[in-house]
Amino acid sequence: MISRRRAAVVGLGVISALGMTVEEFWEGLVSGRCGIGSVDLFDTYLYRTHIGAQVRGLEPLKYFTKKQLSRMSRCDQLGLIAAREAVRNSGLELGKLLPERIGVCLGGGAGGMLSGEKYRRALYLKQRKPRPSHLIPFSPSVTTDYVAQEFGSEGPRATVVTACSSSSTSIGYAADWIKDGKADIVITGGSDAMCELTYAGFNSLRAVDDRPCRPFDAGRKGLSLGEGAGILVLEEMGSAKARGARIYGEIAGYGIAADAYHMTAPDASGEGAARTILAALSDAGIGPDDVDYINAHGTATKFNDAAEAAAIKRVFGNRCNIPVSSIKSMIGHCLGSAGGLEAVATALTVFHGIIPPTINFENPDPQCDLDCVPNEARRADVRAAISNSLAFGGNNTTIVVKKA
Repeated sequence: MISRRRAAVVGLGVISALGMTVEEFWEGLVSGRCGIGSVDLFDTYLYRTHIGAQVRGLEPLKYFTKKQLSRMSRCDQLGLIAAREAVRNSGLELGKLLPERIGVCLGGGAGGMLSGEKYRRALYLKQRKPRPSHLIPFSPSVTTDYVAQEFGSEGPRATVVTACSSSSTSIGYAADWIKDGKADIVITGGSDAMCELTYAGFNSLRAVDDRPCRPFDAGRKGLSLGEGAGILVLEEMGSAKARGARIYGEIAGYGIAADAYHMTAPDASGEGAARTILAALSDAGIGPDDVDYINAHGTATKFNDAAEAAAIKRVFGNRCNIPVSSIKSMIGHCLGSAGGLEAVATALTVFHGIIPPTINFENPDPQCDLDCVPNEARRADVRAAISNSLAFGGNNTTIVVKKA
């Protein structure tokens, strides 16, 4: 029997509300630092909340020329900055590799919507002539194209848009490309930027909290929106070992299953999410007893947290004692890039043996009676971890990260 190829995680790149690099991101997570504060990307005066996990200190001219920036959205900038860090971090010289063996698969969300909103304001408020270039990066696929162009990728290319599970799904697809021999290197993960459309939408749904979000806490009132990019470089395991690469972990499997229940509300029974987790474990060739940590979707909305807890207990038992934490308490819900950022965090958890906490956790909820790693990080030997992404429309994805 011919053994299937394996997908090693060899490079990581992050830009988030906790900082501009992987190191700042990880330090922030382990120390329990909250990146949620006031939002000034647009006027929040009319909304119920005025906070979010906004990326601060971004100086685009440090990374791009004025000509490049004239056609790039904030989402494109975040994604490309994180991709550059991930490729540097991998130690790979992509220019010396066959371009047709390099793939790019990214998750997307609002994409260049923030730029589109600038165009609309200029057009309808007649403050100045609108710039057509603001519409060029409107599609979420543009970030994928920029990354592919930057690194000369001529292999498979795709953009996945399945709401909040987009990036996790893209990572699963990217791992399949490696395992099936369609590519030797894949840049994957996702990028998303806050915009007024999503901010207004979640406010109208009354799904946001007016203070930093509190996943799994009895007093939770909703999520905190965020933005950023989480990028991983995957390489065929044999090749990575042969060149002595630093291997953060292995994308051992993933699962996808739909609730087919409601456009915004999760199935309260957790049945769809449970099937997703079981599919991921089966794909990875492991069982529930092999999982040492769960990076939860953990949005801090009343129904989503309860449904996810129900799903976890369906799979791991009613008295599940596996550590479960939600980093959204620190970086907010980054929508299309959430799965990418959380996959980076999960890989770092496996690599370092440190589980990030769920901060802002004050009062346990009997419906979410899990080990939520409250407020302080915890050392643990994590052989295998799962990362859940449970999106609108019941678009559920779970990925499995194993110690290499």
